[in-house]
Amino acid sequence: MTTKREWLQQLANSTTSTEQDDTIMQDLLHRINLPKARVVCGVAYLEGIGQPISIQTVAQMILERVNK
Repeated sequence: MTTKREWLQQLANSTTSTEQDDTIMQDLLHRINLPKARVVCGVAYLEGIGQPISIQTVAQMILERVNK
């Protein structure tokens, strides 16, 4: 079993994702105070609408933030 950090690192270094990754990322975003976030088909909408961001990019952003 991998930790959330390991999962984020794997996702950040990947070019693909699964529906399970979408579900995990959406749950994680809700837990870090982004309650409107939606993740669909490997794309995250941090405010529920607006500019989409790949979940790989979101994973990289989270890792950069926690590694400071």
